Amino acid sequence: MKVSKNNIIFTSLTKESTKQQKKLRRIFAKYKRQTLRNHGEAPGNKKMFCNLFDSILADVSKENTKYFIVMRAGKELIGFALIDTAADDVVNIPYLYGTVNDFYISPKHRRKGYGSILNEHIERIFKENGTNTVLLYPDPDSGIDFWKAMEYKATGIHQGWGRFLVFRKHLTENEQTAELDKAIKQLVTPTDTIGMNPYNKQQMKEFFKVWKEYCKQIDRKPHKNEVRKMAFNARKNRNVHFSALYYRGNVIGFTYKAENEISYVLPAYKDFR
Repeated sequence: MKVSKNNIIFTSLTKESTKQQKKLRRIFAKYKRQTLRNHGEAPGNKKMFCNLFDSILADVSKENTKYFIVMRAGKELIGFALIDTAADDVVNIPYLYGTVNDFYISPKHRRKGYGSILNEHIERIFKENGTNTVLLYPDPDSGIDFWKAMEYKATGIHQGWGRFLVFRKHLTENEQTAELDKAIKQLVTPTDTIGMNPYNKQQMKEFFKVWKEYCKQIDRKPHKNEVRKMAFNARKNRNVHFSALYYRGNVIGFTYKAENEISYVLPAYKDFR
């Protein structure tokens, strides 16, 4: 079916208006699982994200700053976006800002300009609500080039780790946006301390190189499974902390706190101790 851009309709969903949205619920669950995979996280099961969908719609119905926008042409789903016009959970600064929590275009409609159309629509909503700046985490697999094309810029936050980068766009320029930029700049650092994720294969692979160097220092044989067990233990036990130290995208050390504390930094980066 060929979709005309002139036939596009946008709907703002609420809990009451989505009783028949079973298909959208399934698509949302699939999308969220893939997004987690792209970030190296455990995807969880479909039921969990179907329940999350219901929870989100309940929040949208109660909070007047949140919108779940669905983009359709006739009965055909083109995409959707979940936004908040007054957020504070992307970066910790003394200002509110907009954020795009979720942004989806169906596979067969990608690279045809529909993402730009959906973005234009949500930007209108931001402006109507007085939102001057939007911050978001781009999907590391499919989102970075798109959001750059939408004129978003990397803030430099999390550049040390190089994954959960924070992008921002000013929809209007005023005194507050200048102050907001100053507050963001203060958060930028070449290093990042990131909790170890046993489901993140890339992180496990990068970390094991450092782990081997640490084991050489204490004269013991390194075991890959040991690292994953430590990471799982930290996830299950609030009294256990396990984090990797990143510098410009590379793991250079770690801290593991349980009954005892282990802190290690590669000799080449000893100044970071």
